[in-house]
Amino acid sequence: MNKKFFIDKKTHDVLFCLLILLIPMVQFAVFYIGVNFNSFVMAFQRYEENAETNLGRYVFNGFENFGKMFTQIKNEGVFLLALKNSFLSFALITLVGIVFALVFSMYIFKKLPGAGVFKVLLFAPSILSAVVTVTMYKYFVEGAVPAMFGLKEGLLANSSTKLGAIIFFNIWIGFGTQILMYSGAMNGIDPSISEAAKLDGANPFVEFFKIILPLIFPTIQTFVVTGVASIFVNQINLVAFEGLNTQGRYMTVGYYLFKNTEAATQYEYPLLATYGISLTLIAAPLTLLVRFLMDKFGPSVE
Repeated sequence: MNKKFFIDKKTHDVLFCLLILLIPMVQFAVFYIGVNFNSFVMAFQRYEENAETNLGRYVFNGFENFGKMFTQIKNEGVFLLALKNSFLSFALITLVGIVFALVFSMYIFKKLPGAGVFKVLLFAPSILSAVVTVTMYKYFVEGAVPAMFGLKEGLLANSSTKLGAIIFFNIWIGFGTQILMYSGAMNGIDPSISEAAKLDGANPFVEFFKIILPLIFPTIQTFVVTGVASIFVNQINLVAFEGLNTQGRYMTVGYYLFKNTEAATQYEYPLLATYGISLTLIAAPLTLLVRFLMDKFGPSVE
């Protein structure tokens, strides 16, 4: 007599959920935990190759790579320029971007004339490929802008305006997600709160700074904190603009590491891993500090 094994519905549901999560969990374990653990270990190793067998291996070398990293930073100077550009681009893209995104979000929230058109135009870059938006932008700043203002060369061709033009592009393409999130948070505010403020004589500026801003501040905080966390990995679409041919004066840390990793050999991976560990030791406490300060000094809903 054949025995049939029955699984109760609760166990069946749990097994189904576990199987659904199995693939992303394995991917996370291999491509995030595994890769980062290997990078950490590699920062304390060097690559040695046996001349007779042509076989190589990584051997422990203590903190030797950290000394090499500081020597390279001192001698090259490119990394320091990239570091400056990373903080500059963060300040402009995050802070300026948030200000303008809040202005447009408020305009859309109030359903003023043309709000729907603004919403579509500002969100469109977020759903298009980066290569497509970069190509359109390059045609605009290299062709249309010089023709309109009588310039001899485009904004990207001019060394004095190139970095600013690239940063402006990143501010523009960042509007879509921010406006979607800010306007969504604003729409979640109880209309009776705004109505009560109007009855008390609050003008639009008072309403924004005293009511709307405190209520959507957690959303703003999310963008600022994630922006701080990604300071050293953001390459501000330089690869889309110029591939791996960007000059050192325009690089960010994210682009610098990407370019060097692309051309690295087994001998250079440990040094790049050392950069990663060192930057993580800076970015992690900085991110936590910014979050703490925003929690402590940010606007309160009380």
